[in-house]
Amino acid sequence: MMDSLDIRSLLRPLLKWWWLLVVSAMLAGVSSFVYLIQKPSIYESHTSLMVGSVIQNPNPTGQDLFLTQQLASTYADFVKRDAIRQATMDALGMTWLPYYAAHANGQLLEISVTDTDPARAQSVAQELANQVILQGPAGRTQSERLAFVDQRLHKLEEDISATEEEIDRKKAELANELSASKIRRIETDIQTLLDKVNSLQATYSELLSTSQRGAANAVYIFEPAGLPSQPLSKGYPQYLLVAVVFGLALAAAGAYLIEYLDDSVKDARAVERMLQVPALGAVPALPDRDGKPSSRIIMAQNTLQPAAEAYRVLRTNLQFTAVDRDLRLLQVTSPSPGEGKSMTAANLAATLAHGGKHVILVDADFRRPIQHKLFSLRNTYGLTLALLGHADSLESLLQETGVANLHLLTTGPLPPNPSELLGSKRMQNVVMELLTMADVVVIDSPPVTVVSDTAIIASMVDGVLLVLRAGHTRNDYAKRAMAALQHVNARVLGFVLNDVSSKATGYHYDYGYNYGYSYVMAEEPSGAPKRASSRRNGAVRRTPVDVLMGRGRRTEPPAKPPALSGTPAMASSGMSPSNQDHTP
Repeated sequence: MMDSLDIRSLLRPLLKWWWLLVVSAMLAGVSSFVYLIQKPSIYESHTSLMVGSVIQNPNPTGQDLFLTQQLASTYADFVKRDAIRQATMDALGMTWLPYYAAHANGQLLEISVTDTDPARAQSVAQELANQVILQGPAGRTQSERLAFVDQRLHKLEEDISATEEEIDRKKAELANELSASKIRRIETDIQTLLDKVNSLQATYSELLSTSQRGAANAVYIFEPAGLPSQPLSKGYPQYLLVAVVFGLALAAAGAYLIEYLDDSVKDARAVERMLQVPALGAVPALPDRDGKPSSRIIMAQNTLQPAAEAYRVLRTNLQFTAVDRDLRLLQVTSPSPGEGKSMTAANLAATLAHGGKHVILVDADFRRPIQHKLFSLRNTYGLTLALLGHADSLESLLQETGVANLHLLTTGPLPPNPSELLGSKRMQNVVMELLTMADVVVIDSPPVTVVSDTAIIASMVDGVLLVLRAGHTRNDYAKRAMAALQHVNARVLGFVLNDVSSKATGYHYDYGYNYGYSYVMAEEPSGAPKRASSRRNGAVRRTPVDVLMGRGRRTEPPAKPPALSGTPAMASSGMSPSNQDHTP
């Protein structure tokens, strides 16, 4: 299982940046194809030279063969030297030479020349071979000697041919002659001519043997350079394959580099190792339909969406982290703004309410309050009035959210000194009073690394849930937030990875979903009959499911707050309702 997860972690950057790999491969392939069709045709001419005369020896020794092969390798290196290059250019009247290569093949020295002009490739190959012979140890002496021998052999061939013709004429005369004396004379002439032919053939054989017999380091043209008739194959498949592979490799390297330079949180397991707290869930990105913040409260709409299931998983995991103590006062925060803590707090509170608990959601973010917008409520009164003691009762400040068993305490008018208010004795009293009115109180607090308000609240709650936004929260900010919470001895229950793309691969949403799915109970549909509680001896006995879902504690919701519109307390406190009464 771990090996599979490691492989998925390794492949995640490639799957995330798949489009970059596709585009890079296509660009590389198209570029290679355009280059190949514009590239001129290449022709190749070959010539072979024979080193030494071992091949003519019917019984060569191993030493002869080894020496010849070593000499062939030496000549192959000799061809590449500047002396041969310059001599070839001078002989051909050229200022440059096309690409050529030379390599030893046993006793043979192979020279190949590639050029866009087939005739030029042939002439360069042939001249290179000639220059190897001329610049070799035998040099011009060998060439002159071979020329003389060739001339003598040619003369002997002519003499032998003429003598054989004379013999044929004599034989013809002999057939028509009747005189015995003339017949004897003709036979004598024929015998003399035959002796001459034998002598000429012996001389020819000796000269031929002499021409073939040379020094061990002598070089001869074995196969002259030919004129190529067909160009070399451009190798479209090979070049295209190499280009595509190179494009993929370059894109893969870029993807891994981007991921390496991106220090935002992506892998919850890596965050677990970094923060030393468990991952309690992963929430997919929520759509913002019609531009309304309230559309992101999934638990108030379609509870069958995958996002709703993710929040149920989060609820279950939170409950299992608190098996040794009641988790009634929960704080939700994040390292920095824009990470979805308020949305997470709202949906988590709604999920707890769906589970049968009576929940009060408190918006304690005096810097950027947003809970009233999420639930489409007014923010003319709220927590500020309770902390200043300007409310008739705390219960009168609660607002219904439209979600059964869930009430909201908004911030109310924003105070100039939020830290002092949140750290006051009055705040502790407000929290204690809220706990008498609900099963669970969820506090949406400001980001940890921005203000000190969060640390103040963290010191008085049962547990803190840290919200991290996938691909947004920096690792350094997450560590700083954790350090700040640990500094006040806060009980950090874990973190939730928020805003995970539903198309993300590897860990991400799948991890959060599978992590607690086996413990999640299906939500009871609206209007469905309530689960009957078993009774024994007149007492209510709660089943394990009732305990998990928080049933059987309270049957009456908090009283509905009165409709308020601009209280005198606001005027006496010097706070203006401007910018506070927003209805999205």
